[in-house]
Amino acid sequence: MRRIALAALLSLTVLPGLAIAQAAPNPPPPGPGMMGGPGWRHDGRQPEDPAAFLMKFYAANTTHDGHLTLAQAKAADLGPIAGHFTEIDTKHLGYITPYDIEAWRLDNIATHLEQRASQLRAED
Repeated sequence: MRRIALAALLSLTVLPGLAIAQAAPNPPPPGPGMMGGPGWRHDGRQPEDPAAFLMKFYAANTTHDGHLTLAQAKAADLGPIAGHFTEIDTKHLGYITPYDIEAWRLDNIATHLEQRASQLRAED
């Protein structure tokens, strides 16, 4: 009886550790010339979590109106957003929304993909 109780107690302490050890590791960065699959940036780095970015956006939006001004972006230290503010603000309204930022990001991805496609065609 003691052996069964000891085996049950041992399995309860070891099995959770094995389950944690089986967790999937982070995927390796892509090799040269590879896009890296879904979710990877063109330069091989993992993108920021969209939810975390939205939290930063709304924290920077001190007026809580859903519009981020250049001054708010600079004050919140959103460097890439502040640095490319005029490119993102295509309507020249003086503010940007998360949708404007996403559209700008997708335009940049498309530009990089077109450049890479041209390079591959030239190599062919």
